[in-house]
Amino acid sequence: MALHRAGRATGEAAVRRGPLLVVCAVVLGGVGAAVTLRPARNPAAYPGEGATTAQSTALYCTGLSGGAHRPGRVTFVNTAAASRALEIEVVSDTGHVATRSVTLAARTQYSLQPSTLESGTFYAVLTRVAGGGVVAEEVAGTDAAAAPCASAGTTSWSATGFSTAVGSSAYVSVFNPTATAAVFDVSVYSATGFSAPQAFQGVSVPAHAEVYLDLARVAVNARQVGVGLRVLRGTLVVVGVQDSAGTLSLNAGQAAPATRSYFPAVTTAHRASAVLEVANPGPNPAEVTVHVVLGAYAIADQYVSVAPYSTGALALTPNPAIPAAGYAAVSVRSSVPVVTDLATGTAGVGSALSAPSPTTTSALVHDFTSKGYDALRVLNPSRRAITVTVSALGSSRALAHLRVEGHGVGDLALAVPAMRSGPGTYLVASPGRFALGLTLPSRPAGIAVLAALDGR
Repeated sequence: MALHRAGRATGEAAVRRGPLLVVCAVVLGGVGAAVTLRPARNPAAYPGEGATTAQSTALYCTGLSGGAHRPGRVTFVNTAAASRALEIEVVSDTGHVATRSVTLAARTQYSLQPSTLESGTFYAVLTRVAGGGVVAEEVAGTDAAAAPCASAGTTSWSATGFSTAVGSSAYVSVFNPTATAAVFDVSVYSATGFSAPQAFQGVSVPAHAEVYLDLARVAVNARQVGVGLRVLRGTLVVVGVQDSAGTLSLNAGQAAPATRSYFPAVTTAHRASAVLEVANPGPNPAEVTVHVVLGAYAIADQYVSVAPYSTGALALTPNPAIPAAGYAAVSVRSSVPVVTDLATGTAGVGSALSAPSPTTTSALVHDFTSKGYDALRVLNPSRRAITVTVSALGSSRALAHLRVEGHGVGDLALAVPAMRSGPGTYLVASPGRFALGLTLPSRPAGIAVLAALDGR
């Protein structure tokens, strides 16, 4: 059975226990590496005025690794103008619980490595915050993958591009943040069609518990694997974990298939690979149009057709129609709702999966590596020009105002060069919606793609 559950131990007198809302253990096989995993959709957003005055909030971070080679951590950022009290619970895969109380000063951050509080291999973290304005980010020990911690659940979730080929492993972690049991079904899509594995139907997740699904059990030695999860009762937090020949990624996925999606910072560098992964979960063929903006180059739209209940892919890098000239902004339009992800890596080696960038009106860009970013690209999905304002966290003074034309792309790294050099935390906001694409410094450039904390 490919379902695994962490429980709570008894008799641990030295540890104060409180109500446990998150239990998670994720084991990543394949190359035998420990894994850091994280939430899914519904990320804790950069709070607007209303959110910072909330009486209390909660954040859920799951599957942190305690492996000796790359232990994971959680970084909390207080965006509010007042201090916030955090009650943090850490649970290990042994079921033991440790707690820590932290007062986080205004406009500051705090990092916690769960393995320093409790022995174990894998961990989950629940944080109760007195007041609003605190966001959290789960960071893999590799410092090349991260995802926002979740503040709520979803009733559906989809992702694609998973690989269970030799040397790779793929998992879906499902956490129930509610006080009652939840039930869900999972559908699996591949280039050869659709399946509803019996082991993944009617799966029950107890209150405040986590299960994880090993996709290799139902898609053996397969590539371009898509997953659709439908919640029958309750709400869930979901994330996909991919280890591709040692390259770890956390796939936040999509709450639902969509006809449009955006990838603002797609590498075209030499020796890099970038592949648009597409899953069609519906009964009608999907005709997908891919529009590419790359500097002054005029690039013809690219196309891919995906059969019903199937998956497909389009190579963006290398691609004879797309020159190697920095970062491209990619907009995807489909005739029917589809699921899209971007697989990036080094040609012939492993690849990392990243979900489309959501459109938003505000975002928090937090440099968790202190090394800065290689790309910070703003894509304007509308016909009308927008103005994006950048400011440092805690400052009322704007560092830059960047005008982005309709369907155009802006470069925050040119507008605010300090964002490339790190460290720092910045607010990015606009009256109009935008999609923000981030990449960490890497060789080749652009293969470590991240998501900002999305404003709502």
